[in-house]
This record gives sequence, C-alpha cells and structure tokens, in this order.
Amino acid sequence: MKFNNIFYTFSMITLALLFSCNDDDVTIPEPMTNPPTVNISMNQNVEIATTVNIDGSATTGEGALSYNWNVTNPLGNNVALSNNTATMISFEVSIKGDYGITLMVTNDGGTEMKTGKVTVTNPSFATIDQMGRPAINTVFNFFGDAATKDGYNTTKPDGGNVDSELFKGILDALQGYIGLDPVTYRNVLGLDNATTASVLATDLLMSNKEFRTTYGPADLTDLRLGENLLNGRGLNDDVIDVTLILTFAGDLTSLSGLQQGLISDNVSDNDKTHSDQFPYLASPH
Repeated sequence: MKFNNIFYTFSMITLALLFSCNDDDVTIPEPMTNPPTVNISMNQNVEIATTVNIDGSATTGEGALSYNWNVTNPLGNNVALSNNTATMISFEVSIKGDYGITLMVTNDGGTEMKTGKVTVTNPSFATIDQMGRPAINTVFNFFGDAATKDGYNTTKPDGGNVDSELFKGILDALQGYIGLDPVTYRNVLGLDNATTASVLATDLLMSNKEFRTTYGPADLTDLRLGENLLNGRGLNDDVIDVTLILTFAGDLTSLSGLQQGLISDNVSDNDKTHSDQFPYLASPH
C-alpha cells in the first residue's frame, strides 16, 4: 500500500507541474541562418579600353543579401563604380595589367567573400588599309600619273611595297619650289626627308591606347611620335595642318612669310560640337 501511495503522490505532483506551465515558459530555439555562398561571373581576359561586366547574381543565401564590391586597378588604386552595392557592376579598364575584384555578401548568418582578377591586355593592331591622312592620300602621293597614285591608294601596308623613295622625291620637290634646301631640311621632329617619307608614305594611323588619340599636339615644342603626335585621330585634330607643318615649317624658329602661308589650310575646328557617340557627327546647320 505504501508503494501505491508513493506512486500516486508522484503522479499528482507531475500533473500539477505540467498544468502549471504556460506557453511563455516554453523556449523553442530559432533555426540558425547559414552564411551566403558567394559566386561571381566575369570576363577573365579583356582588351584595354573596354567595359568589364561582373555578375554576382548567382550568389545564394537565406534571407536578405547585401552586396559590397571593391575593384582595384594594377596600380592598386580603387576603381570608381556606379553602384558598388548592386548584384552586378561594370567599369571601363584604362590601363593594362591585373584588376583585383572583391565581393562581400552579408546576411543574418554572417559575411562571406569571393575574390578574382581580370587581366587587361593592350594588343597590337594590324592595319590592312591606307589613306589615313587626307593631305597624304589626295595631294602628296602623286607620283607622276593617276595610275601610280591609284595603285598607292589601294596598296595594303602588310604587303610592304610602299615606295617611300618616291614619296621623298615629292617632299624634295615641294621644298625646292619655295627655296628650302631638301638636303639639309629638318622638320620639327628633327627628321630629314628620307625619314619623314618613311613615316608618312605608309599612310597609316598609329594606335597606342596608352595615350589619347591625336594627330598633333597643342604645343609644337613637345612632340612625341606615337604618343601625342600621329597617334590615332581625335575629332578636333587638324590633320592637314600637321602634315603641312612637317613638310614646310622646318624647326619653327625662323619662318618666312611664304612658309607661314603653307603650314595651315586655314580651316578652323568645326563650328559645331561633335557627338561623342558613334558615328561622331556634328549637328547640322
């Protein structure tokens, strides 16, 4: 009987404790949030002066995700991004080398990071056509007859058959007409006619993307071939004047009145602003 009483008493105490508990006394642990899994997709190798697109939308995770991007150029400087907290970013690469990419994504479970790099190259361009400078392909390349001139204009530079000696003859003759000595003549680059002919006879525009496109510098005392001189062509570069200066101006220290009249076509910049979008036209009158 004593055993039954003890069991009965224990049962009643247990029931009393159960009924005395309410919902507030029961603690249910919250499920843990896992940190995000970061994934980025991007171009691994691109050419200079192009736009790089990087996509982080493949990142997965529970709850709200916040993004934070950082991009550094090969010099270690931060690259300006239009929105460094978006799922996708883009930016233009302006120098060659490796760009460092970092994406940090955060949710309630923590922060995870993914890094990568984009390698930027500055390629060499092979030009397969001539007639890059108006003064050259319309006037300076007349070698005695129209057929020879037409043959020059259709010559492909990679064929290696442009005759710079014929072009030198034109420079010699033009300078002789105005009383210059073509044997001793040196232009503002310090080049004689034979060297100038080798530069201009193959009528090509250089493309060095580490420098701006320009036919000639604003300061004629600072001339760097392939950098601020004869590198591509900017919309406001006076392509005729530069060729005339190389042909007739000498070292620019003592120009005769005749020379001053020959180093410009006296056509100023376009009186309407060019568009900076292809096809780079100016507004019509």
